[in-house]
Amino acid sequence: MPYYIVIVGPAGSGKSYLTSALGEWLEDQQLSVLRLNMDPAAEWLPYSPDIDVREYVDARKVMKEYNLGPNGALIVSVDMLVNHIDKIKEELDSVRPNYVIIDSPGQLELFAFRTSGPLVLDQLVGGDRVASLFLLDATYVTSPSIYASMLMLLASVFVRLKKPLIPVLSKTDMVSRKHVEKLLSWSEDPLVFSEALSEETHRDIQLSMLAQNIVDLLENLGLSWIPIPVSSLTGAGLSEVYAALQRIFSGGEDFLTEEPSGRL
Repeated sequence: MPYYIVIVGPAGSGKSYLTSALGEWLEDQQLSVLRLNMDPAAEWLPYSPDIDVREYVDARKVMKEYNLGPNGALIVSVDMLVNHIDKIKEELDSVRPNYVIIDSPGQLELFAFRTSGPLVLDQLVGGDRVASLFLLDATYVTSPSIYASMLMLLASVFVRLKKPLIPVLSKTDMVSRKHVEKLLSWSEDPLVFSEALSEETHRDIQLSMLAQNIVDLLENLGLSWIPIPVSSLTGAGLSEVYAALQRIFSGGEDFLTEEPSGRL
């Protein structure tokens, strides 16, 4: 029985690079990994997918066949994946790895907020254990208001996918250490976050209260709002991500597959 890791986040947040880096890290721990590309419009991937939905649905072919624009072709392609889910599931079940990493489509809204996305994910995972990694791009989160917006998006994705979710601060190698520390200070102390948001919004009372409201919302949903800083380039933070996944999958214990051959 594999454990499923679903990597989600806005376009350009580093989902495919984290799929590659985390897969290599797990394999270094002598664990078998299957990488599943779920993006029918991916032009290039930094890893070789073990299962690739482009073999079933190719957004560019859909665009030509149905005379659609890029956005329309993406929508239709993601919806069309429902018709191929049984074959993809059969292909996946024939491998029986320790972990399956699902690299979700680049356009988050197509995967999380349309009916087909959660439906495809539920049919893939079935009754197996699953957790999501939500990527917050450190190069994009440059202000308290953007951070607040990303946390609200995180909550929305959790509500839609209904899967345990871990926030991950991606691309930390591309920003200064001071910037990462500032983002973490917003996460670790709601009062610091509230004050920063208040200063940005020129002491707007309603917006300054938003920070605490967001924290309360995430607490009520049972979610952590403190992201794990990660670099897919250097591998920093991947062991912390693994530890957080284990707390969801097996209460903190290392993964032990039911198959004797699971650990290489």
